[in-house]
Amino acid sequence: MSDIKQEQNGPRSDFSSSLDKDVLVKFRGKEYQEQLGLGAECAGRLVGVDRFGLWLEPAEQRKSALAASEPVSHYFVPWDEVLTVVRRQEATLFQSKKEYRGLRPQ
Repeated sequence: MSDIKQEQNGPRSDFSSSLDKDVLVKFRGKEYQEQLGLGAECAGRLVGVDRFGLWLEPAEQRKSALAASEPVSHYFVPWDEVLTVVRRQEATLFQSKKEYRGLRPQ
């Protein structure tokens, strides 16, 4: 029997492997983009995730804050304003050694 309750319908994503990794967040609404001042999309580090939204540390602001020895800003983005979250993976992580069984090509 499933442990998902009826009131929790919809897709589920597990961001636990993406925490503290570089991601690209694309925002849904122009008003929210203007309010944050980050543009239509923002590259940064995923700091936290919960059922209300995600916390993002913009890459450019992080670099300048660390260079100036200042605190790094974290932005909270509610799920209603997130269009997508993209995490790039290196192709070498998906390549595996091919095994030939039986006849080998000549």
